[in-house]
Amino acid sequence: MLPWLVVAAVAAYTGYQIFGAIYNIYFHPLASFPGPKLWIAFPVLRRIFAATGNLDRELIKFHQRFGEVVRFTDDSLSFTTAQAWKGIYGYGHGSKQWPKEEFRPPGSVNNILFCNDVEHARFRKALAPAFSEQSLRLQEDLIKGYVDILIASLREEADKGQNADMTMWYNLTTFDIISDLAFGEPSNCLKNKAYTEYIITIFKFLQVVPMIQLAKFYPSIWKTISLFIGKSVQTKRENLFKIGTDTAMKRKNDRSKDGRGDFMEALLRHSEMKDPISDAELGSNAHILFMAGSETSSTLLAGTTYYMLKTPGVIQNAMQEVRSAFENQDDITFTSASAKIPYTLACLEEGLRMYPPVPTCLVRTTPEPATISGYAVPAGTHVGVHQLAANMSHRNFSQPDSFKPERWMPELNSDEKSPFYSDNRDARQPFSIGPRNCIGMNLAFAEMRQILARVLWNFDLELVDKEQHWAKQKTYVVWAKEPLLCHIRARKSV
Repeated sequence: MLPWLVVAAVAAYTGYQIFGAIYNIYFHPLASFPGPKLWIAFPVLRRIFAATGNLDRELIKFHQRFGEVVRFTDDSLSFTTAQAWKGIYGYGHGSKQWPKEEFRPPGSVNNILFCNDVEHARFRKALAPAFSEQSLRLQEDLIKGYVDILIASLREEADKGQNADMTMWYNLTTFDIISDLAFGEPSNCLKNKAYTEYIITIFKFLQVVPMIQLAKFYPSIWKTISLFIGKSVQTKRENLFKIGTDTAMKRKNDRSKDGRGDFMEALLRHSEMKDPISDAELGSNAHILFMAGSETSSTLLAGTTYYMLKTPGVIQNAMQEVRSAFENQDDITFTSASAKIPYTLACLEEGLRMYPPVPTCLVRTTPEPATISGYAVPAGTHVGVHQLAANMSHRNFSQPDSFKPERWMPELNSDEKSPFYSDNRDARQPFSIGPRNCIGMNLAFAEMRQILARVLWNFDLELVDKEQHWAKQKTYVVWAKEPLLCHIRARKSV
């Protein structure tokens, strides 16, 4: 009797899967949207490809094949149009934001990244003073101090004739800066020329985020995987938030650092008002700001450096511009770097297109039927603009596979004879748009401009492996960056 029950159970399960696949492909409310039928029939493939770091590259291929909107699971649509940005994230559905598809683990404390509209407004209001123009001016000397250490460290590498891993050096710098702004003290990464335990844990945790998503959507699959890595994932998460919270509490109890205009001061001030920030929220927000403010900036700097070095003539043009614009490196300030080196800044803009720090979809769910970029979308659909696919689309950009900083130069934007005149620049939104756009955008730009300009002013760089396809990396929400080894020489006139 038992074998027959097993056969019946297997047959029933197989029949259920076949029925589900047929329904998803032919009868689902999204059946009219184009996409890969295998992924539509079996939505688990999306999660598997995400867990292996290959989802975003696949979505680029899907958009190249199917067009500006792709159905890549049973209930999910990916867009690549400028209109979709407005419709999904900021404008076109009133003041109410569409719900996010969250990947935070159960029991996580609310923070500015993972919370509802009301809580998001509260956190954003608390943090706004830390990202004002006044605070930016207060933070400039602090940031400059860490860039000074970076330049001195790179000079030591150059004097020794050693190759420099620019991925690592950018990481060490941005981690120190954001640690000081978020927690009131540096990570001492530059001093020790090494990552801290906290940062190593962040790297490991980011790579298991897709596993957490897999656990949420497919608990039965997760039970099998968790036999091998479940405890490891939980341990990484617990260690990560414990270190962040402990460091935040240390800063809270050291009020001698008040008046710095940093992130923690803004949160602490709000914690004393009628709508206070709790200690748990304080630690959670500081942790999120640390991850978002460090990893993204260092990612763009590394990606931009790679493409500048990989593209003939670009690095020479940028170095010449920076060295001609500034007689002394101390003249490179937030203000001067934003005004005097347009070509170098265009390199950063092009880096944001070809190597956006967050290359994937920021998923939202339609609470009711909606029209997105001219397409009628039913309620309950997961939607998003796929950042990298939009940036690499021939529909949005001329020569999308080539690093062309000039496409961002104002004089070419308005020149009808320019090959980039018709580029749809609004399709590229690396900091998102609307109520949940990146609160630290201005600080990130100021920081990245100064770091890149100072490096170019001081050093001649060249890729160690000129055949390396460095940017062909896996993605786990963010890029799994590889070492970027460069020959580095101090410029002779310094």
